[in-house]
Amino acid sequence: MSETIRTDRQAVDLDASLLYIGNTGTVEFDLDLSTTGTNGSSIVWSSDDERWIEPDGTVHQPQYGRGYRDVTLTATLTHGSANTTRTFMVRVLEQHNTVTVREVFPIELDVRLGQTYNLPTYTAVRTEDNLLIAQRIDWHDGIEHTAPQQSESANNNDHANTVLRWHGVIDGTNVPVTALVRLHDDDPYPRVDGATRRSPISIHHVRLTGDGVLARNQRDRIAYLRSVDDDQLLVEFRRAAGLDTYGAQSMTGWDAPDSLLRGHTTGHTLSAYALAYAASGDTLIQAKLDYVVNGLRDVQEAFSQRPGAVRGFLSAYDETQFDRLEEYAPYPKIWAPYYTLHKILAGLLDAYRYAGNTVALDIARGIGDWTYERLHALPHEQLQRMWSLYIAGEFGGMNESLADLYAYTGDERHIAAARLFDNDRLNEPLRQHVDALGGMHANQHIPQVIGSVRLFERTGLAFYFDQAQRFADEVLNHHLYAMGGTGQGEMFDQPDVIGAALADDTAESCATYNLLKLVTALDAHIPQAQYADYVEYATINHIAATSDHRPGYAENGGSIYFLPTQPGGHKDIDIAENSCCHGTGLESHFYAASGAYTIDQDALYVRRYLNGALDCDSARLTVCVDDNAPQRVTINIARLDRSVLCVRVPGWSAQGQVTVHVNGRAVSDAVVELSRTATHEIALTAESVQLTSWDDSHIELEFVPYMRLIATSDCPDVAAVAWGPYVLVALDNSDRMLDIPLDTDHLDTAFTREPDTLTFTHTATGLRFIPIWQLGDERYHLYVRKTSIAHIQG
Repeated sequence: MSETIRTDRQAVDLDASLLYIGNTGTVEFDLDLSTTGTNGSSIVWSSDDERWIEPDGTVHQPQYGRGYRDVTLTATLTHGSANTTRTFMVRVLEQHNTVTVREVFPIELDVRLGQTYNLPTYTAVRTEDNLLIAQRIDWHDGIEHTAPQQSESANNNDHANTVLRWHGVIDGTNVPVTALVRLHDDDPYPRVDGATRRSPISIHHVRLTGDGVLARNQRDRIAYLRSVDDDQLLVEFRRAAGLDTYGAQSMTGWDAPDSLLRGHTTGHTLSAYALAYAASGDTLIQAKLDYVVNGLRDVQEAFSQRPGAVRGFLSAYDETQFDRLEEYAPYPKIWAPYYTLHKILAGLLDAYRYAGNTVALDIARGIGDWTYERLHALPHEQLQRMWSLYIAGEFGGMNESLADLYAYTGDERHIAAARLFDNDRLNEPLRQHVDALGGMHANQHIPQVIGSVRLFERTGLAFYFDQAQRFADEVLNHHLYAMGGTGQGEMFDQPDVIGAALADDTAESCATYNLLKLVTALDAHIPQAQYADYVEYATINHIAATSDHRPGYAENGGSIYFLPTQPGGHKDIDIAENSCCHGTGLESHFYAASGAYTIDQDALYVRRYLNGALDCDSARLTVCVDDNAPQRVTINIARLDRSVLCVRVPGWSAQGQVTVHVNGRAVSDAVVELSRTATHEIALTAESVQLTSWDDSHIELEFVPYMRLIATSDCPDVAAVAWGPYVLVALDNSDRMLDIPLDTDHLDTAFTREPDTLTFTHTATGLRFIPIWQLGDERYHLYVRKTSIAHIQG
């Protein structure tokens, strides 16, 4: 028996040593994986990631632009009674760039004489099949250049007409690219005033009351937050820093001990604590916030005491992921370390902004210092490669938070660090005025644009604001589902592809959370009816719908990741996964009042009608409005120190109709019409309504909601049904598109409304429609197909 074992062992070990599967460092083709060794051993293969290499050797390369993937293949060899294993680390290269380019959009730069500048690493292109996408550029002479100190035309003072040309190709192709660089004597980007046109009133001063869905969602979130185990929030941070974990249990899902994104929910929860405290004044929430902040301070200090450490680092793991990102490691080998860092930094800044915690600001200052020290020495081209990596290079809103940090500290390193996150892949097409968002991860890029607004505010560089406004216009006009969400499979599609992209993985909640923050920020600078309508619409139809409204479940902290748009969709509530959308779901309901009230030197602007109270230095008032009757609004003003009250006319009021009563007296149509503004507001002075001041006044507004269709731009017969501010969904278990006779000229008569509810019945088919935010377990249809003959496919 011992002789047989020795022979088997020799055979299996020899076969293992002879195994050869080719060059494993640059794999682009299927592998030939032997199943029998030279000496007769049987071989069974396994892969630790079958998405890229299957056990039979079939190779699936990542898409171009997604980066390589490292896969471990394990061969298990058996010969008689002996067995052994041998592993191979295999690097699967991304696919070659196979795009066929029809048009490269012009690249133009303006630089000052003597200035060092970088050519953009990406450009917008149009492909042969008419897709608009961003493509990497390979410049023949590199990307960093210095403009001459004096132009060739210096003698005739015509510097502005001096143009340099740089040449390259689209990466992986021979498609030529040219950049035109115009030289100027003076800075071509002079600083402007980055202050907002209107000043938003902080949510500190607003209280939502009553039984409306927005107030109810806030109360439910506060109830959940009060139950959170704060030691559990800190457990991985303390473990990483070698501190006592106080016996706390590990978190689950994306925050589990082996998750590379662990720590992100702690940042979200810290923001939620701060927001909840601002929105409610709950002192228990404030105490929990202070405890977590103090715990993070201890962790940061412990990291800083390690030999060779750069002070300020703070995460729930060490710096390895940051090191690997600088080597361009792809996801899932690393998982967005700067994204997680942003959640922590944002949580700390919120703790200072909304709860006045100065320790949090000190910790945030350290993170800002550490970020600058780590990144400022890296070449621009390396940073661009890092930020363009799919998910691995995702950095949330680091530029936003660092710009906010600079506003508090005045430390130039912090604003410099914020600008190090400028991302050519996103920004250059925006500057080219091309919608090349198709194929980009939506929530990876929306927070970066919020950062552009903050960078404009802190630097006065107008191009930051211009690209943010351009981005918002592209998304709001060409990439939205009816409820205000965007993206399919987390990705932007081509412009106006909506009806062809109805699926179960649409409208990631995180993306809407961030899009709302962006549009609210823009609305303070350039108030627009579209911005105010979007914020109202997306808040009530998407954010309010993300909560778990089932009886007995409302306080469990759950939220949805995607909001399905496919026929027969169903909400899937995330409770234990601790996903990104669970994190933003902890915060989002407290932003309901963000930007709802703004002021300038002359006026108070009521941008949204929220049942509750406003109490600040400038005004004290209450607003009464019921979810079941959003068209009737009462504003009771106890005090207002502005001469003008500006009330918004929502886009869902038929033909902009509104009637106004002040202290029981009707305001004439003539006065209302004279008071209308380009921003769809009614700007009333106390004098115009026969008052000496607004103090102790009573205003009643009546709008005219109507039934309407929100058609998809690519499939005009596919539409959502809406009434007033609410998107309605049809309740039906079918998984096929419902065909419904709908005459756009007579929609109001096609439905009957159940008394004292928001349930509408389509008369011809008997289908019941309810607001999307009322959904519980029901299967629903957000979109239906309008026909002239009733035909329900079941």
